[in-house]
Amino acid sequence: MTLQRIATFYFAATTVFSAALVQAQSLPTATPESVGMSAPKLAHIKEAFAQEIDKGNLPGVVVMVARKGKLVYSETVGFQNKDAGKPLSKDAIFRIYSMTKPLVSVAAMMLIEDGKMQLNDAVSKFIPAVKGPQVSAAKADAEFAKVTYTLVPADREMTVQDLLRHTSGLAYANLTQNTVVKENYARGGIDDDPRGLTPAQEIESFSKAPLIHQPGTVWEYSLSTDMLGRVIEAVSGKRLADFMEERLFKPLEIRSTLQAASRTNCGMCPRFPTTTREAEAACRLRPIICASRK
Repeated sequence: MTLQRIATFYFAATTVFSAALVQAQSLPTATPESVGMSAPKLAHIKEAFAQEIDKGNLPGVVVMVARKGKLVYSETVGFQNKDAGKPLSKDAIFRIYSMTKPLVSVAAMMLIEDGKMQLNDAVSKFIPAVKGPQVSAAKADAEFAKVTYTLVPADREMTVQDLLRHTSGLAYANLTQNTVVKENYARGGIDDDPRGLTPAQEIESFSKAPLIHQPGTVWEYSLSTDMLGRVIEAVSGKRLADFMEERLFKPLEIRSTLQAASRTNCGMCPRFPTTTREAEAACRLRPIICASRK
């Protein structure tokens, strides 16, 4: 098993399984062989991650494997706090980063099931400020291939479906090559970390920035889910965190998936050896959904 494949599995293990710990804790345990798996091969997971931890690439990981309703592998490797020599525990809280996207998408689909909105509803139906967007269309010079950008009207409005599937024409400033969009995002404060903006400020910034593609034409990983969260707030009349707590986390007894780590559980956040900023942010009281196995 390659490290890339193991890393992919790890993120699934520390988000999906962590978020569903109530169910995971009640799973009966079994030997890997009893469900068609191999204990020696599963052991390679711990070995591979131990090597990465020894290299300083990761502080620690929690891995669980379940098959056919039975828990067959459960291991922790590394440190909760490497500097202090504190080993990682299985109830550690992890930042789940973009795994918030499927959670927000489920919340949106609940409102669709409730009949409060439809997939083909224009986003401007709920957020009028984004009506009538422009698109920053790229054009390459025929002789020197120099790219220039021209603002053109959008052929249609972005829809709820576009937000769900990242075909809205929105972008991430650090990913897009469209300089006009990058500059507009920078002026509006959504080029780096928009979590410091109020909902009204973020919407205003979106409304002033052009799209990178015509809505519905191109898939591009983007801030679409941020906009979808604002739609959920507009439709439900509640803060996104409150809506998700009420409709998702409480009914499923997901007790420690939250928008910001509390002072009581903040010490459970692992310290990731990345940039100084990321290390400091790992346990900061910020609006980040975390997942824990508790």
